[in-house]
Amino acid sequence: MALARVMICLAPDLDLRLCLAHLNHGLRGMNADQDQVFTKKFAAMHGLPFFCEQMDVAALAKQARTSVEETGRNARYDFFARMAATHGYTRIATGHTRDDNAEQVLMGLLRGSGSKGLAGIPPSRNHRFIRPLINRSRTEILAFLRDLDQTYIMDDSNQDPAFLRNRVRNHLIPLLENDYNPGIKQGLHRVSRILHDENLFLASHASLAFDSCLNKKESSAIYLSIHKMLALHPALIPRVLRCGIRTVKSNLRQITYEHILAVQDLVSRAESGKHLDLPDRIRVYKTRHQICIKKETMDLRRLGRLQKQAKRLPPEA
Repeated sequence: MALARVMICLAPDLDLRLCLAHLNHGLRGMNADQDQVFTKKFAAMHGLPFFCEQMDVAALAKQARTSVEETGRNARYDFFARMAATHGYTRIATGHTRDDNAEQVLMGLLRGSGSKGLAGIPPSRNHRFIRPLINRSRTEILAFLRDLDQTYIMDDSNQDPAFLRNRVRNHLIPLLENDYNPGIKQGLHRVSRILHDENLFLASHASLAFDSCLNKKESSAIYLSIHKMLALHPALIPRVLRCGIRTVKSNLRQITYEHILAVQDLVSRAESGKHLDLPDRIRVYKTRHQICIKKETMDLRRLGRLQKQAKRLPPEA
């Protein structure tokens, strides 16, 4: 609600064309329906177009074998992107706060994330998603709403300890504030901004390094020079490998730190002729001078069985 009020205030001076988009996740029964009605009334009160959909996120999560949190997030961003494309909007603003970012960084620490994960929630992504409130605290935002006498709804699922973010928000951060550092949220946010800038710098160098190592690119495979890769600074090698996998796979979903370490080991230590299997039918082959990252057309286990059978066949007369 704070984000909506800020954007409404800025719209005349910045010549903004606004709408509200609301996804009902179908997770909280009547409470979710009340949120939808509340948001629709707010949009009507301020003369804003209102776009809404309902999804059974729990069923989608079960089908995809992913967490409800991840499924809900993916569903939201997909919905926002579709609405923007359909109705001609160029930016998607979300209401993430400095507190949200601090929680994200702390969760990254608990999971053992790398520098990208510890960079937290970026202020903008792909020049399309923007987060105007990311440098403001939840306390400031609630005070802003009180000053405007603006009603709002608190999501009751934010108290559910089944979700890691809620345990971090409601238990771990208060413990750290009380016993270790009263400014822990500001400190975590500051760390994320430093790492965000450093990651942008490294990403630009990794892109150049990837181009220098690239021997050949096909529709479903790329070939990277082993000699050129091993000559890079060690910090760039994992990033070049991620660039390669992303180029072939189109994303890095299910690709973990351990996967990247295994590919590095293949590059630097394994014999020529070895290969390594990754999620989503990605196979990495090693020859004497290069590695090939390829998206196979069939399940890798089936492919392996067929290759073994082929080796056992006698040569043709």
